[in-house]
Amino acid sequence: MSRRFGIFALAAFVCVAGSGPSARQSVDDIIGRNIEAKGGLARWKAIESLKQTATLTMQGMEASLVIWAKRPNMIRQEVTLGPTLIINAFDGQMAWILNPLAMPPGTTARPVIVSGPQADMIREQSSFDGPLMDYKGHGATVVLEGNETIGTRKVVHLRLTSRTRQVSHIYLDAETWLEAKITSEGDQLKLEQEFSDYRVVDGVKIPFVIRTSTNGVQQGEIRLRTVEFNPRIDEALFRLPK
Repeated sequence: MSRRFGIFALAAFVCVAGSGPSARQSVDDIIGRNIEAKGGLARWKAIESLKQTATLTMQGMEASLVIWAKRPNMIRQEVTLGPTLIINAFDGQMAWILNPLAMPPGTTARPVIVSGPQADMIREQSSFDGPLMDYKGHGATVVLEGNETIGTRKVVHLRLTSRTRQVSHIYLDAETWLEAKITSEGDQLKLEQEFSDYRVVDGVKIPFVIRTSTNGVQQGEIRLRTVEFNPRIDEALFRLPK
């Protein structure tokens, strides 16, 4: 398994019934629908922490995946592949990985701090609320690129540029307003996430199937099994082990 596995694959969750966007609709009109789609601002902001369990299929192998997240931007993923445990985490300041499969044979696995463009991308993707909610407060800008088609699916294309100039392309289904795809661009790294099988959990819409690709190469598929809102999570879980 590559150390470049799509860290923090789960993103914003959106759904609302309605017609496609008109030329007169503004970015904030569309994002307003996006927020309503998740169950409304108050319901989403009441969620302080999140735990998800899933099955991860990657390169013909199947693994179990557990994800913990906590406001404002802490996240930890644990992938168990046979006897091997792989950890990806971000404590709000630092991203780190523990990946025994990336170590030379006979050496002891140690956590590695992620730096450079990959760390910048992780930092931009780690917002608990996803990329669109309160984007102005995070210093980002969003431009409506227009209507496009992905396969047979009509989508609305939004281009988000973060405060640090990281660019993400967000594609909303033009009929259901579910997020269909997010593409994040970094220096020599392009991460694509495709979302499907949305289900309601405590009034919030969540995609139960997520497919990830890096630089055009499919990395894997995540199928959620359980979702728990507001579990108690010690923040030490996200920090780099001493």
